[in-house]
Amino acid sequence: MLNLISASFFSCSKDGLNMNQDTVLPPIKVNNGYLFAIADGVGGYTGGSEASQCVIDYLRCKFSKELEYSLDNLFDNIRKKIIELSETNRELSNAASTLTFCFVKGNNIHIGHIGDCRLYYKRENKLLQITKDHTLHQSYIDQGIFTARQLKNVKGKNILTTAISKNIEMKFDIFELPIKELIDEFGYLMLFIMSDGAHSFWEKRPRFSINTISEPSRYISSIKKRIENGPPVDDYSAIAVKLHY
Repeated sequence: MLNLISASFFSCSKDGLNMNQDTVLPPIKVNNGYLFAIADGVGGYTGGSEASQCVIDYLRCKFSKELEYSLDNLFDNIRKKIIELSETNRELSNAASTLTFCFVKGNNIHIGHIGDCRLYYKRENKLLQITKDHTLHQSYIDQGIFTARQLKNVKGKNILTTAISKNIEMKFDIFELPIKELIDEFGYLMLFIMSDGAHSFWEKRPRFSINTISEPSRYISSIKKRIENGPPVDDYSAIAVKLHY
């Protein structure tokens, strides 16, 4: 039986004063599995925070029902809710959000992803990235136009190529991975979701001690401190989850 050992998270606005456009779903029990997610409202338009909240509200309330249809229509149904939101208020006509979720059940993890939040798993003292960013930066790399090294310091590299929105074509990823491939050297499954405001600080210096990275509360406390000492450049959110059979 899959057991949730520990979990920790945060979600903070860039300056601690203005509205946070990130919305998190800490681990909840769904159909004998565990679901958690981060949605990041797309900046530059009014309605980012409303969009990310709408996405997470739908996931929280309807995920169990969506499982009956193998999640095939999940993103389309969430988009319908975003369209409804935009139609109720003209100021929200450009509302958009990313979404990265993880559902752990049985022998597999089910992943849904659109945008530039990231899902990682722990292996030894490293976090290995599972999802791929839907950004202009990543598309240049995928097409072989530039290498990651060539784009390392280029401005605007995090421009999104897709999101959940009334006005943007959705190109999302839904896939499964066997848990046995992701379990760490101690027999635990450790998963991390971070919005771009958090993983940008992790990727600059992707290391903590093995004791820190092996416990969700210590990792979350340490990465939050690193970001706040940065200082933050965007709203920032992270979830760390530790599970065991």
